[in-house]
This record gives sequence, C-alpha cells and structure tokens, in this order.
Amino acid sequence: MPESDTTTLKTQYAARVAADLNQNADEQQRIQAEIEALQAQLALLEQDHELLVGMRSALGGETAEPKTVPAARRTVKKPGSATANTTRTPSARKASVSKTAANKTPATGPAQKGPTLTDLVHQHLSGQTEPRTAAEIAKALAEAQPERNINDNLVRTTTERLVARSKVVRAKQGATVFYTTAKSAEDTAALKPAEATA
Repeated sequence: MPESDTTTLKTQYAARVAADLNQNADEQQRIQAEIEALQAQLALLEQDHELLVGMRSALGGETAEPKTVPAARRTVKKPGSATANTTRTPSARKASVSKTAANKTPATGPAQKGPTLTDLVHQHLSGQTEPRTAAEIAKALAEAQPERNINDNLVRTTTERLVARSKVVRAKQGATVFYTTAKSAEDTAALKPAEATA
C-alpha cells in the first residue's frame, strides 16, 4: 500500500475518532442535564410527600406511613462498573457525585460553579417587566451562561419548582404558558384596580 494511502486512511480514522469523542461528550452532557432535571423533580416530590404527611397527621389521619422508596435503597448505575445496580446511602451518593465533578476533563466540561439554575431563573424573571415562556428564559440564560448546559426542559422543570414554592406565578394563554415572579404578579394585580378607578 502506498504511503499516501496510509496517511489518508490514518487521517480519516483520526477525524472519525475526534468526531466520536465530541459526540460522546455531547451525549454525556445531555444525559447529565436529564439526571439533574429528574433529581430536581424527585426532590420536589419528596418535599411534597413530607408536607402531605405532616398535613395528614395534623388532620388526625392515619399514622401508617405510605409506601415510599427509602433513599438508601435507590439504585444508581455507576458508570464503568460491571454491575448495573448498586445500593448507596445518600452520603455515599453525594461523595460519588462530588468525585465525578472533580474528575471532569475539558472534553466533558468543567464542574459548574456559581449560582444554581433555580437562582438564575428567579433572578432573570425578577428583572423582567413582562411574563416570559420557559423557552424565552432558557434562551436568555443560555446566552448569559454559555458555559452551562441549559435547555428548555430543564428551565421548565426549574420554573415549575419555583411555582410550587410560590416564588413564581404561572399564567396560561391558549397553549402557551407564561411565568412571572410572584412579586411582579402582585404589583400587576395592585395596578389593575387603580387603573379601573382612573
């Protein structure tokens, strides 16, 4: 085989490996974002569960605890391990997550530091004079924080958590859902009676 053919073949393989590495890194980031969204949903459900149990006991309801999945028995698939299911305590899981974040390479992106996505969404909405959709919020945050992996679904989940905490108000117009801070919604409601009397 001529040397030029060998060089061309080697170049093609190198380009393919580089493309596969980039695709792998992108897929890791996408899955990490989904994991974060699911963890946020799980945390919200756990908070709701505690609130509902407290309300039931305050109302004098039955004291038997409903069936839940204990935190120590949740299964987590450890990347690169031979066994898919490992039982971890919450502290072991946190240590593993911290270790993974510390070991991130430039290919998968640095560990995220700074304000949480919840804080970013709330700050963004606080600075707005009009309601915004999740897509508009995600676009603005992605432009302001290009180093973070911010997508519409993650922002929608985060914003719904803020709605559950009464920090953000949801308004639906047709098929579109708009969000605004609770304070902005109160200010708008306070202006309407004044406008009506004017």
